[in-house]
Amino acid sequence: MAEDLSPVDEPSLQRVLHALPAPLCDEAFALHRRGIDGCSDVSVYMDDRKEFALLFPQPQFDYHQYEPRFKHLKLEGYRKRNQIVESRFKKIESYCRGSVSILEIGSFDGGFLQHARNHNDRLRLASLEVDNESRSDRDRLTWLEQYIDFSQLKAERFDRVCFFHVLEHISEPAAFLDRCREVLAPGGRLILEVPSLDDPLLKLYAVPEYEAFYFQPQHPYVYSASSLRRVLEAHGFRVERCLPHQRYGLENHLTWLGRRRPGGDEALRALFAPIDHGYREQLEATGFADAVIIVAEDARA
Repeated sequence: MAEDLSPVDEPSLQRVLHALPAPLCDEAFALHRRGIDGCSDVSVYMDDRKEFALLFPQPQFDYHQYEPRFKHLKLEGYRKRNQIVESRFKKIESYCRGSVSILEIGSFDGGFLQHARNHNDRLRLASLEVDNESRSDRDRLTWLEQYIDFSQLKAERFDRVCFFHVLEHISEPAAFLDRCREVLAPGGRLILEVPSLDDPLLKLYAVPEYEAFYFQPQHPYVYSASSLRRVLEAHGFRVERCLPHQRYGLENHLTWLGRRRPGGDEALRALFAPIDHGYREQLEATGFADAVIIVAEDARA
């Protein structure tokens, strides 16, 4: 299953594998690569299907004082120009219609909830977020209900429970999904997004420098559309829709292919702007995308 492990490491790895959410805990894993971005002593293990990856040993983070990698790399402007929140909302807007309340877990600065309110100012909107660094941004949203822990929600229920680029940070995903199901109102939907192993720079172009950048200590687990569907179905959800979401466009891919670095290039952006949307759509249509959005219902309701 694993190669070149010392007798001390093998039991520790086995404990991590056995603690995975079903059905991943019953699958075979092998060493995929040694070293990740910023951590040469952390390795990546991948299942035989190449649909799920985990880090070992698993790094620990204090999410009360968390700096997203785009901030650390000073890519805030680039991320904003890509209008990720807007493109995400466009994909899931139809699944939010008819809802009265939305809870976003890991809402950061509240950007998605603000976008939802701009489309429907009658929505009841709530945030569950532990990060103190972004608290001032959320405090400006006077209409926003704020929580820092599931226990504060008590008997509260929401028509939509959303979390975007959160699950890959969660060290105990099975317990987390159970809590999410508990706060869903009858007939409610879970809407989530994760970075995907079906990323075209990994699966289609196989850029080695990108793979070294892609795996990062903040993400102990990395899913694909297929593995995420299997996990959700094993934990009481019925998947209604899988939506590939290509967040970064042609200029980003050309920058990685040509210059082997993140951040894109403004000259390339301008040059390929007329065909960028079609490029992203074609990738998504063929199943290659750097993220996947899942819409699911409580199968036990």
